[in-house]
Amino acid sequence: MVLTAFLGNITEPLEFSFLFIAPKLFIVYAILCGVFAIPLQMLGVSIGYIRGTIFDFGIFGLMYENTHWVNLILLGIVNFIVFYFVFRYAISKFDIKTPGREDEMSDSSLLNNKEYDKVASLVIEALGGKENIKQVENCVSRLRVDVVDQKKLNMDLIRESGALGTFIPSSNHIHV
Repeated sequence: MVLTAFLGNITEPLEFSFLFIAPKLFIVYAILCGVFAIPLQMLGVSIGYIRGTIFDFGIFGLMYENTHWVNLILLGIVNFIVFYFVFRYAISKFDIKTPGREDEMSDSSLLNNKEYDKVASLVIEALGGKENIKQVENCVSRLRVDVVDQKKLNMDLIRESGALGTFIPSSNHIHV
């Protein structure tokens, strides 16, 4: 995901994963990104037509005059340090759950042993059985499931299947 963002400025997989894993931390991230956009102007960084890729930086940053590209590098270092300490503080102060810091860790032994048929059976059962599932869509990071009755969901069984987390964006819809 990082290489995709670095080489092609396709940041959605990284940002959506971040948003679903730790939504409260994503809000902190969004605020810090807005605040750190201000020094770009103040430091005179003027890299033209930059979409955020390393190629654009090389062409429009390094090869043009008066772009102040060094300030962009220095601000990036400051960003890293500030983000690290602010995130660390927010995670510990507000007990923000991040991967590895959940109250109950999921049991991934079925996934590690590649027992996918058992994982699928557990997930179907946890979603209330086949008759409770209206529609399933998948993407790289999760299942998006429309269910008939949300009350039939068994969150403990979903965790037991090896799922790292769940998200319920609306009634009768769940992301696993």
